[in-house]
Amino acid sequence: MSIKLVWRTDAHNSDQPPQSRTDDWNQTILGKLAQVGEIAREVDATAVLDGGDNFHIKSPTRNSHRMSNEVARVHRDYPCPVYATVGNHDVKYGDIKFLGESPLGTLFETGVYKRLYDDYEAVFVDEKDPHKTVRVVGVPFHGTEYDMNRLTTITKGKEDYLVVVAHLLASPKGGEMFAGEDILKYSDLANLDPDVWCFGHWHKDQGVQEVGGKTFINIGSLSRGALVQDELNRIPSCAILKFERDGVAVEVRPLEVAPAEVVFDVEGRVRTEARTLSVDAFMESLEETVSGATVSGSLLEEVRACDAPEPVKERALQYLESAGAR
Repeated sequence: MSIKLVWRTDAHNSDQPPQSRTDDWNQTILGKLAQVGEIAREVDATAVLDGGDNFHIKSPTRNSHRMSNEVARVHRDYPCPVYATVGNHDVKYGDIKFLGESPLGTLFETGVYKRLYDDYEAVFVDEKDPHKTVRVVGVPFHGTEYDMNRLTTITKGKEDYLVVVAHLLASPKGGEMFAGEDILKYSDLANLDPDVWCFGHWHKDQGVQEVGGKTFINIGSLSRGALVQDELNRIPSCAILKFERDGVAVEVRPLEVAPAEVVFDVEGRVRTEARTLSVDAFMESLEETVSGATVSGSLLEEVRACDAPEPVKERALQYLESAGAR
C-alpha cells in the first residue's frame, strides 16, 4: 500500500454556534468530520493529519463533556489514526502550556488523537517499498510573532518526503495580519528542507500551489462561521496526499455542505456590521483603561492579570489579539 495522508484543519467544534449560523453547529461539524473519515476509508489512507483548532472556545470550562464525547465517538469509526497539532483556539489564552486542561488534551491522553507538535512526530513506511518513508513534523500556534527557528531547524533526514503541519498564517505574498500577526511567505519557505507544507489557522481557501519545487496546501477551514463573502461562497474541503516515487500528488476533495442561504443568517449582515462598530469602540475604551493600569508588562499580560471573570478575559483577549495588541 502506498502512503496516503488525508489533510483537514480548523473544525472549530463548539457547543455554541456562531451568531451568523442558524443550523445545529455541533452536529454540522461532526458530520464534516465523519465525511473526512469516510474519505479516508475510501482512499485507504495511512493517517489523517489535522492542522489544529479542533475546538473553538478556548476556556476549558465552556466546553461540555458531551461535545468531547461526540468528537471521540466520530473518530472511533475512523479507519486510521489522526495526528493533530495544536491551534490557538484549542488552549486557554492560545498558550500550549494549558493543553492539559483542554478538551484536545483529553483526546490526546485517551489516544483518540495522536500528538503532532514539537518533539512528537510521525513516520510512515510504504508497505510495498520499505525504503520509501514519509516523516511528518507539527508546528503548533505559538504567538503572533512566529519563531522562525521552529521552521528553519526542521531538516530532512533519511526520509524520502518531509511534511510540515503548521497552525500558522501563510500566503504567497506574506506580510502581517491585523498589523500584528506574522504571515509566512511561501517563497521564503521553499528554500527550506520540507517537501510539503500544510497550513491551518487561516480559514480562507488559498488552494494548493507549488513554489520552488515545494507543495503548499492551504485550503482553509472545515467550518464556515463568519458572515463574509468568502465564507458564504467557500466549500470546505479536505486534501488527499499520495506519495509516489515521482513526487507528491494532491487531490482536493470538497465536502457535502448545505447551501449558504440555508445555514447562514444572511439578513444578519447589517447587524454584524453594527456589532463590529461597537467592538471597535469597546477596543478603544479598553486600551485607554488598561494602558493606565499599574500592572507591568504587555497589554495582553495586563488583561490576563486583571480581576475579572474568565469568559470576560477570554473575550477581551480575543479583541486585543485581533487588533494586534501584545
